[in-house]
Amino acid sequence: MALTAAAGPAMLGGGGELRMAGNSPRGIAVVDAGSTNTKVVLFDGAGTAVAERQIASRHVEGPPYRHIDPEPVVAFAQEFLPELDRILPVDAVVPCAHGAALACLAADGSLALPIMDYTAVPPPEAVAEYRRIGPPFSEVFAPLLPMALTHALQLYWQERDFPDAFERIATVIPWIQYVGFRLCGAAAGEISGMSAQSHLIDVRHNRLSSLVRSRGWERLFPPMVKAWEEIGTLKPEFRATGFRGAGRVLAGVHDSTANYLRYRAGGLDHFTLLSTGTWIIAFDSATPVERLDAARDTATNTDVFGRPVACSRFFGGHEFEILAAGAPGDAASIADAARLVAAGIFALPSFTNSGGPVPGSGGRGRVEGGLPAAAAERASLASLYCALMVSEQLDAVGSRHDIVVDGPFARNAVFLGLLAALRRGQNVLASELRDGTTAGAACLALMRDGTLLHVELRLLPIRAAAIDGLAAYRYVWRKRAGLAG
Repeated sequence: MALTAAAGPAMLGGGGELRMAGNSPRGIAVVDAGSTNTKVVLFDGAGTAVAERQIASRHVEGPPYRHIDPEPVVAFAQEFLPELDRILPVDAVVPCAHGAALACLAADGSLALPIMDYTAVPPPEAVAEYRRIGPPFSEVFAPLLPMALTHALQLYWQERDFPDAFERIATVIPWIQYVGFRLCGAAAGEISGMSAQSHLIDVRHNRLSSLVRSRGWERLFPPMVKAWEEIGTLKPEFRATGFRGAGRVLAGVHDSTANYLRYRAGGLDHFTLLSTGTWIIAFDSATPVERLDAARDTATNTDVFGRPVACSRFFGGHEFEILAAGAPGDAASIADAARLVAAGIFALPSFTNSGGPVPGSGGRGRVEGGLPAAAAERASLASLYCALMVSEQLDAVGSRHDIVVDGPFARNAVFLGLLAALRRGQNVLASELRDGTTAGAACLALMRDGTLLHVELRLLPIRAAAIDGLAAYRYVWRKRAGLAG
């Protein structure tokens, strides 16, 4: 059923059938509110990208904590949705965003508290208290993450330190669904966003976690709907005069999970997806969640059908930038990587507070042998380091099948060649999709009765880089990183 806003945010639930996304959309607009950039991408009814508009996302240092400013996203959508509708009538709009943020709405639909940025740093006392009350890994399949990356820690911090504002909260929804709320006025929950390493969801049972129940937070969360279900239609302010499309707004999806969905739509079954960008997330479709290890930053994401998928995380894009110190990925070369290997120059984890797949390494990143001065060598060292770390990620989720690389690292030939050399016995395939996240989100508008339609993929096989001594180099790197030989 489509919902509209009254005095406060509309809630989804109760009886009756839910209205699906509709048939044969002429145009699909994906509003992707990322941590670094926000974009609106227009797809046609076959799932092919037609046009894109992009701006930088805006973050505010505080008070009361580092937070996301949603108003540029809203203004951006107001400006460009009508423009894209003139190219193709926008029949469906799909919100998509990173999962690590929550919007706390007052009864009138305004924000009771600013939307916390996941890089906000909670008080140490709040973190220590949360560790004593947090749900077990065996229930939520996610460790307590650094900074404010864990949704439930965000809520605990807000409840603890801002009690008056917290009392005003009527509804809590993921940042993903807040984008949809601003577009159409309906507030909904959705499983991929609610369960993205959040500590809010009992993963095996797709229900609110024991922590949510013990804190009395259940009343704050609206019932969940499917990612592909329609929750409302675009408000008038997003429709300029002459707007041609139906403007149906779908519930939306967690960005990395959308990326995974795109490859499932391409017909892949048993495979590992490396969704790369600011974070590198490895999704493995075949690994039982019971094999996951909290110490190695493994977790689950839940797909749009409610199925948990084993994942590992590495702050790869950010660590590449730190190590490369301004050098672009395409400056790297296999020849420079080979010289670094021969010279015994090691970048050792980790260059952020997230240790990723190497336990206890957060904030201990260092270069042994001297950081190269030349940009090409810095980019090559960063590519080599990321390939080694990603190989550890793949081991952490027991990857055994084909490896598909999506996103910016799929265009880093040195990273790809090194990864293929490190993963002998597995095929490494680079996706030719420029943006699997928005393409996967667009697939939601093409679904029929919950069935995922087939959308063709183009994957490029990668040849392993031939570097003398790479296996021995990796052995020494692992020992110096504190891993077993």
